[in-house]
Amino acid sequence: MSMPAEKVEKFPAQTYKDNVLADCFADAKEYFLDAYHQVDLAHAVMLAEQGIISQEELRQILTALLSLDFDAIRARQYDGTFEDLFYLLQQEISKICDPDTAGKLHTARSRNDIDVTIYRLHLRQDCLRLMRSAMDLRKVFLDLAAEHHETLIPAYTHTQPAQPSTLAHFLLAMAENVGRDIRRLQRAFENMNYCPLGSGAITTTGFPINRHRVAELLGFAAPTVNSYGSIASVDYFTETLGAVATLLVNTGKFAQEFLLMAMMEFNVIRLPDGYVQGSSIMPQKRNPVALEHIRAIGSKALGQTLGVITAVHNTPFGDINDVEDDLQPLIYSAMRDADRAVALFAGALRAATFNLDVLRKRAGDNFIAVTELADTIVRRENLPFRISHKIVGLCVKSAIAKGTDVTYEILQSSAKEVLGKELSITEGDLAAAVSPENFVNIRSIYGGTAPDETRRALSVEREREVEDDTWFVHSTDGLKSARENLDHIVKKLASKN
Repeated sequence: MSMPAEKVEKFPAQTYKDNVLADCFADAKEYFLDAYHQVDLAHAVMLAEQGIISQEELRQILTALLSLDFDAIRARQYDGTFEDLFYLLQQEISKICDPDTAGKLHTARSRNDIDVTIYRLHLRQDCLRLMRSAMDLRKVFLDLAAEHHETLIPAYTHTQPAQPSTLAHFLLAMAENVGRDIRRLQRAFENMNYCPLGSGAITTTGFPINRHRVAELLGFAAPTVNSYGSIASVDYFTETLGAVATLLVNTGKFAQEFLLMAMMEFNVIRLPDGYVQGSSIMPQKRNPVALEHIRAIGSKALGQTLGVITAVHNTPFGDINDVEDDLQPLIYSAMRDADRAVALFAGALRAATFNLDVLRKRAGDNFIAVTELADTIVRRENLPFRISHKIVGLCVKSAIAKGTDVTYEILQSSAKEVLGKELSITEGDLAAAVSPENFVNIRSIYGGTAPDETRRALSVEREREVEDDTWFVHSTDGLKSARENLDHIVKKLASKN
């Protein structure tokens, strides 16, 4: 049975144009125009240095590239006379210089290796931007911690009052988390910052190109190695998004804490007017909407990161559209929203004030220091902790029934019930044991709540802060210097007669 004659429809088909090419072109103009330009300039310089094109051909190509009207390109609407931004740029270059010379710019490369290069060029900037916001957030935590080594607060487990702590200890916990998030982003940046250009379609090229030179001109640490993996691998963005997802989970958990603190029933943090909104009907309302937006925007970003990873799961290991133009904007949207959430968090928390009197009072309420009473009994009476725990548990039940704190009489009565005798500890021992200040100060071991220990921990975090600032400046300056160097080389070569 013969096949029916194939229908003839000129490229691009209208539905393909409307649903794929037009959107991809709009995205490419927004995200990749500058990156394309940098790749073209660097590749042209390398081709001439390798003797693959002549110096005169290089001069003509560079002159054309420098003459492109990017405002006009950005204003273009997709009309189907070219396939994508790559072909449009080729057309525009050919209008300015000899078409045969313009065509030599594409020697020894493919859209495949161009695409994965421009994706990395864009993503590494987004990664650095988010890293900067995370560093700012950590600084806010550390600056606040420095002011509150002696500020008592109640610590919670299972959403219930648990033990006394300090605001510094609480904030340092968050700072340490964000510090790890920063280092995860650093590793993702370092693993991403390798140049795939020169990998060609997937197997490199027979031309004697210099991949290391192109990588240098574009500010990459080095070229990627295996050309197949250079085209096929997606871990440059999945690793980044993994780090972003972890940061967003942390950020959401932190924001939830402060949102609860802002409830009138808790009444321990207050945002200034710039971060709250009123109600259209209730005149008294001060809604801490900044904290809500942190959580909402962060959740949106987390959803996008998971969406990207889901989209590439089980896709073929090779050149495939699943990981390219349709997907890349979702990566950048996730990065942008993550940055919005983290930057807003830093700004809102920097402006907030804490109700220290309420925190101090609650650090002594609800019997939350009695763990130290149990420990004191163990130390003074040489009892196993399970027995001490039972005595103190009875104390708390009795005190609740009588509507009082744990008194010396209640303690001794409970001890008699469990042990058949009274304890040797004094009323002064009891007062010290249930004091939130004592509870905090006695926990002076590594990682504890004592002010001397939180000061030590803060100094360590400040050292890491300096290290991360140094890394960040080195990385951003490296990209900036590479860009300036490429611009200098291009202007010099383009001006030669």
